[in-house]
Amino acid sequence: MSGARIFVVDDDPDHLDGLCDLICAVGHETVAFTGGEAALVAALDDAPALVLTDLRMPGLDGIGLLDKLTEAGCDVPVVLLTGHGDVAHAVRAMQRGAEDFLEKPYDAEHLMSVIERALKTVRLKAEVARLQTRLEEQDDFVGDSRPIAALRRTLAEVAPLDIDVVLTGETGTGKELAARQLHRKGPRGDGPFVVVNCAILPDVGAEQVLFGDGRDATRTGLIASADGGTLFLDQIDTLAPALQPKMLRVLQTREVESAEGARKLDFRVVASTSNPLREAIGAGAFREDLYYRIAGYEVTLPPLRQIAADVPEIFQHFVRRAAARHGRAVPELSFQDRKALQAHHWPGNAHELRLLADRHVLGLSAPRRAVRDTATGPAVDTHQTLRDLVAAFEVQEIARVLDQCQGNTEAAARLLGIPRRTLNDKIAKSSLLAGRRT
Repeated sequence: MSGARIFVVDDDPDHLDGLCDLICAVGHETVAFTGGEAALVAALDDAPALVLTDLRMPGLDGIGLLDKLTEAGCDVPVVLLTGHGDVAHAVRAMQRGAEDFLEKPYDAEHLMSVIERALKTVRLKAEVARLQTRLEEQDDFVGDSRPIAALRRTLAEVAPLDIDVVLTGETGTGKELAARQLHRKGPRGDGPFVVVNCAILPDVGAEQVLFGDGRDATRTGLIASADGGTLFLDQIDTLAPALQPKMLRVLQTREVESAEGARKLDFRVVASTSNPLREAIGAGAFREDLYYRIAGYEVTLPPLRQIAADVPEIFQHFVRRAAARHGRAVPELSFQDRKALQAHHWPGNAHELRLLADRHVLGLSAPRRAVRDTATGPAVDTHQTLRDLVAAFEVQEIARVLDQCQGNTEAAARLLGIPRRTLNDKIAKSSLLAGRRT
């Protein structure tokens, strides 16, 4: 770890200088102390990456320094320098939290290997903490509405059970988020979480991608890589009919063919679908026996239009994350903005809301535009609010769905999840949609 700041503590000035010279020679920064008390005060004020301290010193010795740092909650790794007769004390110190110890006499190479190993542990702990924080930020559904509260309870109840789960809900309702919660809080939470997006499996070679090549031990397939963890079959309703029989067999037996023969696997299956699987079964596009194999429990995630009261809070959650990502300040949300967010039907659900949050943070939700004042003639510079942008999103989405339905408002209303009369009213009020009502 080049450039690490290391405290070196030793009551022998000559030995202290020699240690600092060795450590600085490889690119680290050292701060020298001849006693434990001064090192403790400095560490509590500005913690270093590592403390390298002699075990035996007058006043506060190495073990005392370790204990004081621990008591103060200063999570700094401590490496002890010990004489031959002090090894037993050093071992006890490691049991009390010391990172490592170095027995005198030692050579420079050994010293640096111990320091680098301790610094590597520091880096790994910091990375684990960062990833844990990131997971926790993404690990729960935002909102206090009844549907969201019920969803949280259901996931908490189902996660510890050793059963497969099917997640249903529109695109953007958080199915992968729910799958990750089931994994992390489930019996195999320490294992891998393997995502298989069935919608993008290749037309040629999909079987090997999923199940591996039994003749080649290096090509095990995605399913085998989920051993000991969770296999997330995203958009399973799009799984090609030709692959469904083998998928059924693998899920039933929990084994795949390998170069050494049948390989037993242990994993949980969480599958997601945007379209009800029973409808796909009725249309002959999905095997009924495969459905019953994966549907140990079925959880439905609500779309944003069913949790309108939560939308401003979810939006603010996305805004805070976008602001941190872009290094911007978190913009305020007015009462009018909240009402506009709640009134919109959000056909894209969280995907659409997240996009709007990014634009809002970057200042793209309030562009300046020139409008001609009919009374005076000159162009007037106006300011478009977040409410204006939400309304524009709605018009664009209605236009898109109408095009998809070839102008059929009954079909469009069904896709948008709103009454046909409401859709017609919105069409009538929008000049962009004029003439499209049927």
